[in-house]
Amino acid sequence: MNESEYYADCMTVVVPVYNRAHLIRRCLDSIYAQTYRPLCVIVVDNASTDSTALAVEDWARDHMDGGFSLQLLSEPRRGAAYARQTGLEHTATDKVMFFDSDDAMRPKAVESIMRAWAGDQEAEAVAWPLVIHRPDGDRQTHSISGNLLERHMVHAIFCTLGYAVKTKTMLACGGWNGRLTCWDDLETGVRLLLRSPRVIALKSPMAEVYPQAESISGVAFSDKAGRWEAALDAVDVAVSACPRADDARLHHIVSYRRAILAADYAKEGHLELARPLYRQALAEVPDTKRPLIRFAYHWTRLGMRGAFSIIGCLL
Repeated sequence: MNESEYYADCMTVVVPVYNRAHLIRRCLDSIYAQTYRPLCVIVVDNASTDSTALAVEDWARDHMDGGFSLQLLSEPRRGAAYARQTGLEHTATDKVMFFDSDDAMRPKAVESIMRAWAGDQEAEAVAWPLVIHRPDGDRQTHSISGNLLERHMVHAIFCTLGYAVKTKTMLACGGWNGRLTCWDDLETGVRLLLRSPRVIALKSPMAEVYPQAESISGVAFSDKAGRWEAALDAVDVAVSACPRADDARLHHIVSYRRAILAADYAKEGHLELARPLYRQALAEVPDTKRPLIRFAYHWTRLGMRGAFSIIGCLL
């Protein structure tokens, strides 16, 4: 196999990491256990203050072989998006996927992804469901179907661990926005899907997601107030920059997401955060859509889920 063939057949997995000396081995073990080779891994240490870099180096010494390589990079600018972008810019293979250091990849994930691509080489991305293990013990699985752009805007189905993409496609859509420190994968996925890429949707989950209280997203919205709003503002900008026949509906979905975030703030007891955001969401939509936004807010504030499945067709 010559070099060009190697990089065409090889997948790069980019893993940003910050203070995960105690968890990074589980993640790397799950990647090494992949049934597919060749496989390149780029770990980007995002200015960790613990022994993460040493843990990665120790692990790599015992696992490097002819079909598996690991490169450890450093990105001093804090934020997973900066780290992911650094990894993307150092990717030499035709295909890339992003993975989080908290989580674990199923053993046949890369094999399944590459097999799907072999059957449709014109596809620009492969996406799959995830199993999310919530801190409260709840487990959720989402499917990859329907209008992918709308579903991503509502449910973030193109989250960091949810797809692989051709490297040139990821670079063409602008890569990762380092200015965003929350929901950067929501905004990146929107920019990617606004290009209407050809996507292969797998039915089986490829990864196990374990949200951590100290992770980028954490478990309490109010802890990072303002950062979520910045991501939604960036999504609005991305939609405006890519004129489409469904522009108005996409902007209304962003307003819906603002109402849901406001309800989450209210559930956490932070009405000072909820009220102005709720008012903004109402002001952004025409009078005929405001009852839908009100319903989404109050439904979610009561602890209910699935508001979009009830009102989404009317937005």
